[in-house]
Amino acid sequence: MVNYPGLCPGLFFELIQAPGLPGILTEKRDIILGAAVIDQLKEELADAARHLHEAGFVLPLEGNLSIRIPGEDAMVITPTANRYSGLAASDMAVVGFDGRIDEARSGERGPSSEYRIHAAILNRRPRAGAVVHVHPPETTAHAVWGREIPVIVEETAILLGGPVPCAPYRRTGTPELVEALVEGLGSGNAVMLANHGLLTCGRTLGNAVDAAMVIEKLAGIHRRALELGAGKPPGIPEADAEILQGVFRVRFSTD
Repeated sequence: MVNYPGLCPGLFFELIQAPGLPGILTEKRDIILGAAVIDQLKEELADAARHLHEAGFVLPLEGNLSIRIPGEDAMVITPTANRYSGLAASDMAVVGFDGRIDEARSGERGPSSEYRIHAAILNRRPRAGAVVHVHPPETTAHAVWGREIPVIVEETAILLGGPVPCAPYRRTGTPELVEALVEGLGSGNAVMLANHGLLTCGRTLGNAVDAAMVIEKLAGIHRRALELGAGKPPGIPEADAEILQGVFRVRFSTD
């Protein structure tokens, strides 16, 4: 539980529980609760970013993660010039889906330069709670060749909704990159960008991180399957894949 200087636990509990508080107390309660939510989201994002760095999905200065702020058209996003090892919750930035940076609630470094990608996806997908952009090696090797990751194991259909497509290359920081990734997602939760890396989204930050981890595993399986046999590896039968994709639509889809 977060402790708030100047507020005893009893008063904090009353502020949370009493919906009929008049005037200034109601406003104070909302401010306290809002700050608590933002602090928690920042902690979750910093933890997830460090985890992905330790797993080898990003090197210093690579990648970015974001999480939706409930009840706002805004997100918490990792900072620019991110080195991960010393990343703290206080470094996170708050950005509106309109691209405006909330400096009062942001760290000193400002948001990732790719914040427009995150804002566009979260704004266009109300069920998406988080976006993850990483550069895992097996997946990025597929992106270099513009080669999709097909439905060759069940996780592809259940967790991702189908094959992982590869959007055409667009230069970093351009509006064309934003559109390529938004369109490339289709009805799924993941897309590679040619010669660049991977983007996933999820209903929760955990879902988006899990998707990235699963895709890297699948990319390795796909590469090994290609090495072991001639031609295209056999996929899951279409009828079975459709049943498995039904699970995705109910539990994981953000479209």
